[in-house]
Amino acid sequence: IGINRDIRKGNAPTLKNNNDVRKFAQEQYKKHGLSESAIKTRMDRKDTGHIISRNHGGKNENNNYMWEDRHANRAHQNDTITKTALRRGGRKTKYDA
Repeated sequence: IGINRDIRKGNAPTLKNNNDVRKFAQEQYKKHGLSESAIKTRMDRKDTGHIISRNHGGKNENNNYMWEDRHANRAHQNDTITKTALRRGGRKTKYDA
């Protein structure tokens, strides 16, 4: 959730592709003191998702990325991520426009 909030609030560098998002997430885990094995476990369970899939016009931009559970990401495939899933992931809250 914290990684998604940092991306949403502009606290992440420019993320040009999925690998940049993964690197940012890994850096955040290190910054918060997780061990290498804990980081590996988290990284293995997560994927970079597009809020609006590239097949539907979504772009590789910070405002379209979401760090999410790998299974959830693969389940929605090319569908736009729902508002409920965005909130659950910390990417959007009821207070956001």
